[in-house]
Amino acid sequence: MPNANWGTTGLLSTTLEKLMPSFQQQIFTSKVLLWILSNANQVKNAPGGISIVEPILYDPAPNVGSYADYDVFTTDPNTGLSAAEFPWRQFYGLFHISGIELAMNSGEQAIINLAQARLDQLKLSMSEAINLMLYLDGTGNGGKDFLGLDVIVEENRVLGGIDSNAAGSEYWDATVFAGSGTDATLVADMRTAYNTASEGNDHPTNGLTTQKVFEVYEEQLVDQARYTDMAMADGGFQNLLFKGIPIAFDRAAEQSPHADPLWFLNTKYLTLRKLAETWFKPSDMLQPTNQDAFYKNILCYGNLTTNFPARQAVVKAAVTA
Repeated sequence: MPNANWGTTGLLSTTLEKLMPSFQQQIFTSKVLLWILSNANQVKNAPGGISIVEPILYDPAPNVGSYADYDVFTTDPNTGLSAAEFPWRQFYGLFHISGIELAMNSGEQAIINLAQARLDQLKLSMSEAINLMLYLDGTGNGGKDFLGLDVIVEENRVLGGIDSNAAGSEYWDATVFAGSGTDATLVADMRTAYNTASEGNDHPTNGLTTQKVFEVYEEQLVDQARYTDMAMADGGFQNLLFKGIPIAFDRAAEQSPHADPLWFLNTKYLTLRKLAETWFKPSDMLQPTNQDAFYKNILCYGNLTTNFPARQAVVKAAVTA
């Protein structure tokens, strides 16, 4: 028998489709790490396939140099090119409404208001969960989580199918700096980590840390002019500049296994890859045979990837414990 609410659920589905672009935008402007990736245009499509492939350039071509007259040029095959392969990971959010809720909100505007309220609630849950995953190492939920900074900005590990301990794979280690662990040396430790992760005019673009470390850095500037990045400030995020880049804090960073970490990220080499066909994509409206309720799954296929970890850095134990 056709459901008596078929017209109402059709309106609900149409409403959700219209609200999804703003829903996704709100996800990526609500948390500082998500904002950083989005603002840098580093939330990018990846083609389909069994994995996400990131080309890697880790050494210059050998066939360059000075010569005189009839010298023979070197013609050795170019090396220094490789690729990392990252697994697809899946993430969902569940939108649900009971039959009685639909019946009580049968008018068009009532349906829109109800859908918006449920999406606002779901937005908070999804943004919190995605943001937290991107700080951790991808082993959560039995290895189903997206990869995060705790494995990408690290050393002596296998990432993207490449073992950084293997001979010739040193380029795959991030800059991991064991901080002095005292408030007084924080700025010096930050300087060392930043400079080590830099090469020529290629520098970290953002700093991320915990509230505790941020406040210690803020205290260091008490007698100095304090400057902020206005784009990040306009996004609603407190920040202080260091060597011209914004340093911000995120409470999700406190879930890192590292005590009091501070990351320097170069967003040029850090990308949240997504499968365009399934990225915040609502499923069809579902109605279980044994429930008076309606469901939509909002699905995301993707993962956090890198193609040059050496341009990322972390200071561990950045301040006094």
